[in-house]
Amino acid sequence: MKTKNTAVLFFALFVTIFTTSCNDFLDRMPVAQRSPESIFTSEESANAAVNGMYRSMMNSFSYGQAILMIPEFSANHLAHVSSFPEFENFATHGIINPDGGTSQPLPPSNIWLANMWQVSYQTINAANGIIMMVPQMDAAVISDERKGQLEGEARFIRALHYFFLARAFGNVPLELTPSGEQTDEYAPQANTEQLYTQIIEDLTRAVEILPLSAGSGLAQKGRANRWAAKALLAKVYLYHATKFSNDYSEAVRLSEDVIQNGGFNLVDNYINIWQTENTTESIFELQFDEQATNPWANEIGDNDGNRTFARGNVVANLYDSLDIRKAATVRLGTRADLTDRWYIAKYPNIVPATQNFPLIRLAEVYLIHAEARARVDNAVSNASYQSLAAVQARAGVLQPIGSYTSLDEYIVAIQEEKEKELMFEGETWFDYCRTGLALSKYSTLTNEQYFIYPIPAAQFQVDPTLVQNPGYNPS
Repeated sequence: MKTKNTAVLFFALFVTIFTTSCNDFLDRMPVAQRSPESIFTSEESANAAVNGMYRSMMNSFSYGQAILMIPEFSANHLAHVSSFPEFENFATHGIINPDGGTSQPLPPSNIWLANMWQVSYQTINAANGIIMMVPQMDAAVISDERKGQLEGEARFIRALHYFFLARAFGNVPLELTPSGEQTDEYAPQANTEQLYTQIIEDLTRAVEILPLSAGSGLAQKGRANRWAAKALLAKVYLYHATKFSNDYSEAVRLSEDVIQNGGFNLVDNYINIWQTENTTESIFELQFDEQATNPWANEIGDNDGNRTFARGNVVANLYDSLDIRKAATVRLGTRADLTDRWYIAKYPNIVPATQNFPLIRLAEVYLIHAEARARVDNAVSNASYQSLAAVQARAGVLQPIGSYTSLDEYIVAIQEEKEKELMFEGETWFDYCRTGLALSKYSTLTNEQYFIYPIPAAQFQVDPTLVQNPGYNPS
């Protein structure tokens, strides 16, 4: 990725986004006149920059829609009303020839690839600037404690986005400083192990410098804290162990810490996760409101404007008849001509679309712990089972420990539980690819090369040093 786009432009962009949709912390100076040095002059302005970083995650090409929606198409959970190739190519893991011949790989020209890539790097660039500039701020205008918090939040967000890019695209450029005009060099295309090393470094540092709580006020909701960093780091270590180290001990340690000491609790009724904001289960939750509505929530639901819904009976058939999550996840249409269509029920606040999104919640941490503990114990151990049982019991489908006759069967059961628990939350595709289970789950997926998407074609025009992922066209 060529470092041609300037820090001036990106910093002005995200601060402008923030100030036009939130409180007017800063005057709205034209884009070309803002520089990082002019932004980080007070605690108020630094905090506005951090809020702008969060806001950049909420548009339709980021966690506001695409980063959740596209992996759900890949997991065969979604369909679009018009069956556009730009969506169906993900659902079929490539282009299916009309004559029934051999499918072709997902084309690098798919617009959603370019959108997710571009916006992820914009948010990373915002985080890079905060990480670089905040520690340099004058002690007279901001305390060291506050500096640490803002830097920690930026490291958390940078790690979150590189974690997505590593899982979605594999080897990607590793940008660690804000883009500037002073160089025409290209950022190195790091391999996934290097990316994971940086992700772990960022989150480890975030755990050290973030507070236990970002605060209880309205302005602090949706801000990363130490527990969010620990929970994400536990998830990262689960992926890292599967792909590289086979050492699940850190995933166990961190998930146990969050479960036992974080002060979080599963809500009694699953539907309350979605009907109530910032529940006791939510560890990190994106905050949408009437000024910054949720594009994903606006896209779904049983209404005239709906364009995306559950694929056939695929999702509904995953759930046992006693599983209370089914009714909270999908529902049949109420319109007379669409009573056979399953709609997404998980995001009910759609008029207006102010539905928050709990990006990290306790149930997932329980399932991370269940798998990691079982792998460390090399057995269907009671310590592992108790975490799985907590999720199943809440859903009304508790299975006795004796029903799992082998460790391999048990690991698959945990992943399948995760699919039902985290349906439409953007995780299943990546999790099944992590263990290779995706090859047996999706009939159109024939090669593990396609566990990752192609690097977007447009990026090769920007950076000719990029190397395309195996199995895909060069550009």
